This record gives sequence, structure tokens and C-alpha cells, in this order.
Amino acid sequence: MAEQATLLILADDLTGAADCAARCRHAGLPAQIQFTPPEPPLPPSALAFTSDSRHVSPTEAARRVAALVAPLRRVPQVRWYKKIDSTLRGNLGSELEAMLRSLAQDRPLPPAILCPAFPAQRRGLEDGYLVHEQTPPRTVHLPTLLEAQSQLPVAAIPLAVVRQGPEALAEALAAAYGRGAQLLVVDALADADLACLVAAARQALPQALFCGSAGLMGVLAAELAREPGTPPTDQAISPAGHTDWRRALVVVGSGSEMAHRQLAALGRLPQVHTLEVTLDQTGPPFPEAFLEPPSTERTVWVLHLPRPAPGVPLEGERARRLVAYLARLGCGAVARLEPDLLVVVGGDTAIHLLQQLELDRLAVLAELLPGMPLTEGMDAAGRLRRVILKAGNHGDADTLCRLLGLNAR
Repeated sequence: MAEQATLLILADDLTGAADCAARCRHAGLPAQIQFTPPEPPLPPSALAFTSDSRHVSPTEAARRVAALVAPLRRVPQVRWYKKIDSTLRGNLGSELEAMLRSLAQDRPLPPAILCPAFPAQRRGLEDGYLVHEQTPPRTVHLPTLLEAQSQLPVAAIPLAVVRQGPEALAEALAAAYGRGAQLLVVDALADADLACLVAAARQALPQALFCGSAGLMGVLAAELAREPGTPPTDQAISPAGHTDWRRALVVVGSGSEMAHRQLAALGRLPQVHTLEVTLDQTGPPFPEAFLEPPSTERTVWVLHLPRPAPGVPLEGERARRLVAYLARLGCGAVARLEPDLLVVVGGDTAIHLLQQLELDRLAVLAELLPGMPLTEGMDAAGRLRRVILKAGNHGDADTLCRLLGLNAR
């Protein structure tokens, strides 16, 4: 990274910003997550922020992205990254096109190189199709999604070309762009594929905007961390070195199947108090049995939404209302329980809860597991909050237990 440069990461939800910031910190870059639009002067680090636009219409998502990019496009020493969901949710095409047009202004549009693979979370792309164990094979096709969501020409480069090495891939990228393609979709299943992609892009299309998940961000961050002028980072906290908490509050708004498997594993531990939150509940928000004084050296309180019925959308306005209610209860629980560690699962949950706690930014202290950061920030009252952020679908059944340093049963 050039001296005093800033890496700006624009995601469509908060945990998407967080998992990229976590990868940057793991690679050795200082990283922050910001809940408000960045303003100059920008810090010489990775700065991840969100348009909070996954749940809105494509037109509104494009407007939000353009409004965030426009004030920053003339700031010197900035590199951009467009974060997309590794399972291809959201307004991918409309947001990417808006970002390219905003960055270009009156100049020709730069190409975008897209790869959503995140091998550490077992997500990839092959023949343009999403590879994800919870998605039926060959059902989600990224080039088709982009063609439906954007007016820009799309080209796809298969894994066989990637596996031939950077020279062959660079030739394929240059040829596709020369034929008029603006959005270049590249297959990848492993970190080595992503490294090949970065090397090829630097050779063939150095002006391209990279667009992908935290997987591609991790490879780019490792490259940037080796450049002269990169600010030093202090010693990262290991996954076993953040367990000096005594009172932890876990707030889970994600409706994903994995999030609920993780809740079940955590709920089997004796030091865990769990409360399912519904909109129609009556009486006090927190039963006394839930708030009872801890009987063990370390206590975990968990607030979560019910498991969604089959076929119920996990995103949209109704889901946002549920999450907003959960966030209000979460703020009340923070005030009552005074936890020294907060774990938030789900992007909508995170943006609602942390804004209500009047946090405007978080510094990433460590990546505890791939894409899952331990962060720290000051609220409006001057209280220091430690927060772990996790996308609902990341990890396996024991992930919440591991993030807390607890042994699953």
C-alpha cells in the first residue's frame, strides 16, 4: 500500500463489512468498521462500511451506493473494494454498476473483476455457479444474476483457465475486456485460485475494481500488507487470548439454519441463559429467571428470534421489524446485565443494535475465526465496548462456543 493509503471496503450489510475487516486484520492491516459514511481525512488503514442496502429495491440500493462513493472518489491515495455476499444475496448488479459509474464520473468505466469465493467458509464458484453446501448444486448462476440486475456486459472465465496459472488467466481477462465485457466473473474454489486471480488482474487489468467476498479480500489484504508504507499493527489477539470476560451477551437475529444450529449447541452449556424473543410476548421483556445472578464463574445470556418457518423470507421489511425489536431488547439487556463482551449475529441485527448503543465505529483487534472479528469501540457515554461480529451463516455448529472460548458438548 502506498504511503498514507486507505483501503475502502463497501459492503451491503454490516457483517459483510466486518468479515472483510477481519480478513484485513488477519493479514496485518489495521482495520476499522464504520457505521457512518467516511469523511476525509481518511485513516491509513482498511476502512469497511456499509450501504445497508441488501433489503431494499435495486434502484434504492444503487442510489445509496452512488451517494456513498461520490464524496470520496476524488480523495487521493484510496483503493476501493466492493464486498458482495459469498452466497450471492443482495442487489449485486445494480450496486456494482452504480459504484463503477460513480467512480468513473465522465471517464470510461473501469472493468470489475468478480469472485465471491470464500474457501475458509466452504464457498466457491465453478462454471459461474455458487458452490455452497446449503445451496442445491448449479442453481445460483452469478453471470445470469448480473445480466438480470445490470446493463453492463458480462463474461465468465472458467476454473480450467484459472488453474492454468496467472499468465493464461491474464490473457483471458484481457481478451474478455477487449471484446467489450465490463463485469468479468472468475471461478475459484481455493485460496490458490484467488491468489492466481489477483496476480493475473494486476498484470492484465490493473485499473479494475475488485469485487468479491471476504475470501478475495483476504488475498488482496495480504498483498497490500507487504507494500512499503503500510502502518504496523500491534500483536494480534489469538482466539484463546480474548477469554478474560465474565459476562457475555449474545444477540442472534439471523434466521439462517446454521445460526440456529449454533444456538442449539451453545444452549446445551450449563452457564448459558437463553430467551427467545417474539413480537407477541406479554409481560416484562426479561423474566427474572433469565436475569438471575450468575451461578458460575462465567455466564452467557442469549437473546434470539424464533427459527423461521419453512419458506419464510429471511430478509425484507418484516424481518427488519423483528430485528429492530430484538435490538431494542438487546439494548435493554446491555443496560441490565452490563456484559463485558457482546456477540452479535446477523447483519441487520448488528446495524440496529450497535447504532442504538451509539457506537459509530469499531476497531478490529483480531480475527478470531475466518471472517469473525473481535472489535472494540467507544459509545457516546465514553464506555468501551468489546464486540464480536458474525454473519448468521458463517461457521459450523460449534462456532459460537469457540468464539466464546467454551467447550461445546
